Amino acid sequence: MKPSTKGVVDVVFCLDASGSMAPCIDGVRHNIGAFLDGLASDANRRIDCRIDYLAHCCSEDFSSFRAETLRTRDIEFLNSMYGQSPKPERFFSADPVEVRRGLENVTAFGDEAILVALDMCLDFPWRPRGQCHRVVTVLTDEPLESNANAKTQREMVGPLIDKIHALGVMLFLVGPKSAGFDELAEADKSQFQQVGQTHDGLGSLDFARVLAHIGKSVSVATNLQGEAEKPVKRALFGQNNWQRGSKEIVGGK
Repeated sequence: MKPSTKGVVDVVFCLDASGSMAPCIDGVRHNIGAFLDGLASDANRRIDCRIDYLAHCCSEDFSSFRAETLRTRDIEFLNSMYGQSPKPERFFSADPVEVRRGLENVTAFGDEAILVALDMCLDFPWRPRGQCHRVVTVLTDEPLESNANAKTQREMVGPLIDKIHALGVMLFLVGPKSAGFDELAEADKSQFQQVGQTHDGLGSLDFARVLAHIGKSVSVATNLQGEAEKPVKRALFGQNNWQRGSKEIVGGK
């Protein structure tokens, strides 16, 4: 008998790191434990959870893009993810203390391009589909319609949903009212928690409750034994061909 995938999960937090979002980053850092507690709703179940994050921001005209994960940043991230010699070992950690420590160094500034960042999160080096659940949690205080390069992003909602389905990703989206987010949340197994405020860094959000809910949702998800990997197109926005600047990823548009 193949081992159960319940309690086995790879999680990527897609964090809008634009100027107003410092409270959100603090909330995630302080409440990672709430997610793990929710995942361990059965005290007799072993938890095998790997976590990473993508904190992202960009210039208003989308001519530059900043990306930071637990162990990579900007050019290093781009090369590790999309370079000629990808480095999957640079992603994910099973140590929540390491994740909290990494989040302490994330700074918030600039604008955001949520769906570009989501596509990058989908390209993370997940464990095989039949061996674990895959979760992306998107946190933002800005509707898609006011993002940088919003028109191009909105046009990619359909392909992103197809990619989410092919990868078997569970998408949890927390953000303000947005027709684009409503459309994105139509993906199978997706949940969209709408918040009332914009530009407040999700400061009114009960992060412990939200993260615990996500953990419990994963813990009761269907066992994935036998699920086959499906081919997907990486870098839907062409980010694998972006130029590398001295500090920032440039030429995003």
